[in-house]
Amino acid sequence: MKKISDYLLNDNIQRLLYGIGLVLWIIIWFSELKSMSENNSYAFYWWSVLTPIPLLIGQIIFNIKIIWTFLMIYVILYSLEIIWNIIMIDVIIDMERDFSPLPFWTFEKVYKWLIMIFILFTVNGIIWKIKPVRAK
Repeated sequence: MKKISDYLLNDNIQRLLYGIGLVLWIIIWFSELKSMSENNSYAFYWWSVLTPIPLLIGQIIFNIKIIWTFLMIYVILYSLEIIWNIIMIDVIIDMERDFSPLPFWTFEKVYKWLIMIFILFTVNGIIWKIKPVRAK
């Protein structure tokens, strides 16, 4: 019986996963692109939306290690940025709010953070596992 990691070494399955990632990325960001294009203050964030699209298309077409390396670097940096933003925004909100007897750091908030971090690490792990290998 084959392991999942053995299936992930298959070139066609890798290309399929990159295609699924591309479709999901476009679906996730499609509604945000309109508001980002209308507001100039979001110009800095365009890199985070548009950078993975050519990388994923390149991996679908070529599936080579150099593009995978750039994609992996991007995914790691994007994950670190997301984790930093989640934590720092909540810390700033907690520090700047007026006194409230209700706790700000609730179980639900920490639970959502853990789910988001788990999803990010899972995506990073999958991309790490689908590293292209040379054909024998």
